[in-house]
Amino acid sequence: MKNKLLLLALILTFSSCGIFKTTNAPEVSGTEVEEVKEVDSTAKFIGKYDITVFGVPDVGELELIMNVTKDGNELKTEIEDGEQESGLDVLKTEIEEDILYVDVYVDGYGINVSFEIYVEGNSVTGYLADMFELEGTITKYVKLK
Repeated sequence: MKNKLLLLALILTFSSCGIFKTTNAPEVSGTEVEEVKEVDSTAKFIGKYDITVFGVPDVGELELIMNVTKDGNELKTEIEDGEQESGLDVLKTEIEEDILYVDVYVDGYGINVSFEIYVEGNSVTGYLADMFELEGTITKYVKLK
């Protein structure tokens, strides 16, 4: 019994001394602290998109060129008319959970649909109206002053 009490006393002594242990962390003055810049999560979505939408009724493959820009804190999308008129009017552009959503109004059908675009490097995949697959590329560009 005495051995158990002695062992318990030693364990308590050594464990209680652990609370007084200090680390040698270097002190940093306020002038030495670098400010962490906020990461712009929208940067990878800014650019020129060359997109092909597959299986569109009455069209087949729809080829689009979209320009996504940032104006202040707001994203803007413009759809260029190529060889065929797209008939899409952009309503809103937003990013949710690392996915680019572009809401558009389809003139020919009178409905609102959205592009759901995933960007991985310069490769683009996603869906139009949750049913038509799309693929393409994105070209990053820098505005010239």
